[in-house]
Amino acid sequence: MNKICKYLIFIITISFSNLVLANENIYFIDMDYIMNNSLAGKSIIKQLENKEKSYSEKFKKTSMDLQKEEAKLISQKNILDEKKFLEKVNIFKKKVSEYKKQRNDTINGYKKKKNEAQLTLINKLNPILSDYSDKKSISFILPKQSIIIGKTELDITNDVIKILNTKIKTIELK
Repeated sequence: MNKICKYLIFIITISFSNLVLANENIYFIDMDYIMNNSLAGKSIIKQLENKEKSYSEKFKKTSMDLQKEEAKLISQKNILDEKKFLEKVNIFKKKVSEYKKQRNDTINGYKKKKNEAQLTLINKLNPILSDYSDKKSISFILPKQSIIIGKTELDITNDVIKILNTKIKTIELK
């Protein structure tokens, strides 16, 4: 008799929790798609690409200058005495190490800017999602990356992009 009561309570509990979950409105959104296809996201991407291009050109020029200096130094190996040559090699090594440090700092700064830009877009998007969920009586909005299988009717990405495009055209990076 005791086992039957426990089994009956277990079944009722599971059934009740399923009924509660069935009444929840759960939708999902693709943040990557919003970043790549909204006007604000495109403006961020364009600004980041311009920064990356200028950084790339700057470092390419510096790298070429260092290669020329290295070739000149190698050609002077037999002309200069050993002490002078070693001094110039040490100076050149310092320049190369400074170049690598500056390049790494710039790359890390670029990554930080990219993350800040994405965070800015998310912060601007949060009030829009909040209003949208209130109007549509949505209980949960999940990121699409966390979903394994979902009906396409539950994807609200395109609706959110339309609203975002009307409210925010561009986001300026610092």
